Amino acid sequence: MKKWSNLWDRIKCSRKLRCGGFSMALTAGMVVLVVLVAALCDGLENHFALEADFSFNGATSQGEITKNAIAQLEKDVRIYAVVPDSGGDENLLSLLNRYDVSSPRVTVTQENLMKNPALKTHFVDATGTNAVSDDCLIVNCPETGLSRILTEADYTYRSFNMETGYFDETLISYEKTITEAILFVTQESVPCVQILSGHREKSAEETDVLEGTLTEANYKVIRVNLAAGDELNPADPLMILSPQYDLTEEELNQLMDYARAGGDFFFVSEYSAPSDLSNFNALLRAYGIEPLPGLTVAKEEDVNSYYADYPVILMPSMQDTDVTHTLVTQSENILLISEARSFRVQEPQPDGVMAYPLLMTGEAYLRTDVDGEDTVEQQPGDAEGRFAVSVWSDKMFEDGTVSHLFTLGDCNVFLDYWMQMNTSSTPFLLQIIHSLQEKEPVNLDILPKPAQRESLAMGNITPAIMVIVMLPLLVLLGALLVLIPRKNM
Repeated sequence: MKKWSNLWDRIKCSRKLRCGGFSMALTAGMVVLVVLVAALCDGLENHFALEADFSFNGATSQGEITKNAIAQLEKDVRIYAVVPDSGGDENLLSLLNRYDVSSPRVTVTQENLMKNPALKTHFVDATGTNAVSDDCLIVNCPETGLSRILTEADYTYRSFNMETGYFDETLISYEKTITEAILFVTQESVPCVQILSGHREKSAEETDVLEGTLTEANYKVIRVNLAAGDELNPADPLMILSPQYDLTEEELNQLMDYARAGGDFFFVSEYSAPSDLSNFNALLRAYGIEPLPGLTVAKEEDVNSYYADYPVILMPSMQDTDVTHTLVTQSENILLISEARSFRVQEPQPDGVMAYPLLMTGEAYLRTDVDGEDTVEQQPGDAEGRFAVSVWSDKMFEDGTVSHLFTLGDCNVFLDYWMQMNTSSTPFLLQIIHSLQEKEPVNLDILPKPAQRESLAMGNITPAIMVIVMLPLLVLLGALLVLIPRKNM
């Protein structure tokens, strides 16, 4: 005991030990304080998402549309971020943290398929598209039982690079895709679109772009074969995409029963499809529409009615109707209709029917017997004038039930990715489906963000160079101001 007492006396008497001990204690205290402050800040960030968004494209920020949508949620939503062992997208995870703290209704957890393989069988995408895999998001509402499974393809937009010959990632839509998925799974039912098969209509491979557009807009797409015993749901529009074979009498009766129950049709009849399908034509005539034989060709002198030097690629005029008014007022009315069939609105129209054109050509003619010909130039006897390449019809039955039919003379406008990216194809498609189904789709006006930082021009680099050069000079100047007065001390 005396030994330790003498040691303590020597420490008290030693100025070096006293000062050194104080410095060590102060340093240790500062280290502890810094660790505690860091832990506190980290906890506050995780709880309130206080971290500023320094990404060049604002990818981890939420806009007012998302904040309002989350604030109005009435059902709980769980988001499972399935992250691979190699780690996930930091920007995406940071954005998910903002969703987690934005509302008590939203819960975000990170999962790993190696540790929780049951995720693969427990969750099924309500639109029938993606399956659970590494590096995906599972957005689920326990109350409705609906799930959306999102992968990188759901967030990214690609455009063709003429120099490299590949599609480059140009835009990302984390916020739009996730917020729409949250609203989708909290619905009571899934909006659905049916596609008729069994008459050599467009195949699933040919309609891949079309179906992708619909599923991105949170529609479920199913194929229906009447000959195989499938049944139609009158609540969901039926797409008939350029059939090559005719309906049977029984199938025609099934379609008319579907219409009497309020079912709606999305009918495409291309020029290349047979024009003598009597039962399909009977369906159109029941809605006051008659398909016209011949290829619709623009007259060369009407240069604003066709694309470049191709008079068979029409640029029709969108009519301002109840169906298209929103598109016209928002200038979403640029379409390219290629190798199209035209239609005639019957006069007089059948009882209970009101049909009217949606898309009209400029001055054009109908070129018949094109097969085997080297030219589509107008021939004597070809009908000419302005033609409807798209018609809308409302049909009211005796009991007051109303059925709608939309028809178009070209399918490629919806099947081609270039058309989707460079024309108003997608807004037009979604507006038509919305008008047929009469149910508001989950489609938020949230703009995607650029995926790649723009190359720096010299004008943009100059301020950065000035900061890089000036900062060390300012530090040197400050040091000189401090040191010069002390040089003689």
